Parts: sequence; structure tokens; C-alpha cells
Amino acid sequence: LRRENHSSFQNRMALRLARNFKWLERFTRIAIWKGLFFNRLLGKNFMKGLTSSIRKLIPQAPLWSNHIQRPAKTRIIPPTTIAEAPGVVYFCACINRMMGGDIFQRMESLCRKAGIDMITTSETLQSCCGQIFSSKGYADAYKHMANQTVEQLWNATRQGALPVVLDVSSCTQTLLHSRPYLTQENQQRFDNIQLLDIVDFAADWLLPRLHISRPKEKVVFHPVCSVQKMGTLPKLQAIGRACAKQADIPVFAACCGMAGDRGMYYPGLTSAATKRESDEVKQQTYEGYYSTSTTCEMALSESVGAEYTGILTLLDESSD
Repeated sequence: LRRENHSSFQNRMALRLARNFKWLERFTRIAIWKGLFFNRLLGKNFMKGLTSSIRKLIPQAPLWSNHIQRPAKTRIIPPTTIAEAPGVVYFCACINRMMGGDIFQRMESLCRKAGIDMITTSETLQSCCGQIFSSKGYADAYKHMANQTVEQLWNATRQGALPVVLDVSSCTQTLLHSRPYLTQENQQRFDNIQLLDIVDFAADWLLPRLHISRPKEKVVFHPVCSVQKMGTLPKLQAIGRACAKQADIPVFAACCGMAGDRGMYYPGLTSAATKRESDEVKQQTYEGYYSTSTTCEMALSESVGAEYTGILTLLDESSD
């Protein structure tokens, strides 16, 4: 329906943004830094009040969330010279680069503890899975972004020799289903690239190599929709069992309603979608609240009143 309703002008503008995505990302990072600065300077609810006022004039404007974190501090990390160390290419998702807090440092810390060679390139730190365009129905922009990203990952992985780790489950699922939109050459490349979601990487690569010396007493997970669809819930549970004496997944855990960014435009959507789950979670006190998607974590944090963060934080804090 969205694709059908877009004008040719809208599609051209979306394609232009896709071709110049690094500038869109830089603008967003600057806007978030400024928003966080104004909240520190003028009070923690300043941006929320300001964007609420703006929405009265421009209903299409997004609403600020007090659970937005600072942009991640990323850097290029070349391969090490240690031949026996297993290596992975870390694809830090654009949403995490824009508001992922310390996720990059958590990944670095865990790979160092596990003896894994973590590699990033200038291209992987500018790539996007394309979900931002596909979910909004901009088909041409999505095709451009998907093909560009596969080309970049092909180069970064030394023609498929190294696996790629993505740190947002919905981005993993988007890339895994991008093959029909790729050129014939990129389809062949795609077939030779191993894509690992953060749940798979944590359960299959990190846990066997980590020493879990500080397990938490009681934690709770929010399994995002993509985890359910990709069938990795058992691995998420295994991570919980390894890192905590009690790891709960709420009976009423379901879609949080954020749907990428919908909750920023329609906050009633996320509050309604998470009500049963948040009511269940609030019946107990947990030492940690975790998930695998930044915007979903924002939605649950808002609803539960406790700060949800990524599973890399749980692993890093529980190991030495």
C-alpha cells in the first residue's frame, strides 16, 4: 500500500537519500547529540516537551524519547596479525551508530575476552540493511541500498571468507531476505556471505569462549519479532541461562509496536502493544532488562519504566 501511494517525486527523493545515506546519518547523529545536550542543559524533559509542541503544528514530526542514547563511538579496526584467531566482520547497524550508546565498546570488549578478531571497515560503518526504505515502501531506494551493502560486505569479508555479525535482529532479518532485490552478481555474492544475528553470535561464538564469572540473579528478556521469526528464541534462552540464575521471558511478550520508528510518531501504539507484557514484567524486580533491537528497547523502557539494553551488555557484565 505504501509503495502504491508514493509519487514519482517521493521515490526519487528516497533514492537520492539512499545514494547519500552517510549524510543522512551524520545529520541524524548531530540532531541526537544536540537533543541530548539540550536535555542536560534545560532539563531531562525539554526535548519531549519541545517535540510535543512541534507535533501540534506538524503532526508528522517524531516525538522525542528520553530513552534515546548517544550515538555510538565507532572506529575502523583492521585485522590482527594473529593467524589462529577466528575473525568476524562487525556490521554495526545504522540505528546503533545513531543512538546505540556503548554497544560498539561492548562488542570490542567481548571479542577481546573471547579471543575473536573483530574487524570493521569504513564501508561497514556507513552501510545500512535498507529496512528504513523497504518498510516505508521505497522500492528503488531499498534495492539500491541492499545492492550497495552486499557489495561492501563482499569486500569487507574478503569475498565471503569471514562471517558478518549484525547487532540488530530486525536488520539481520532484512538482509537475509534481500536476495530477490539483488542483481545477479550480488545474488552470487550474497550466497557466499555468512550473516550472523547478534543472538547467533552470542550463543554460538561468544558463550563457548567466555568465562561467565559474575552471573546476575534475575533478568528478563524481550524477544523482538525478528527473533521469533528467525527461530532463535532457544538461543536467547541459552544466553539467559548462562548469564543469570533466573532469566525470564514474559508469557505475554509480543510485538512492542515500535515497528522501526512508528512508536515515535504514534506513541499510543507502543503503549497499547506493550501493556500486557509491561504489566507482567512490573510484577517483579529484575537486575537487568535486555533485548536485541535499539528501538524496541526504547519502547519497553518507556512502558516498563526500567532501562532495557542489548544482550551484549549482559554478556560483558557477566564475564571476565
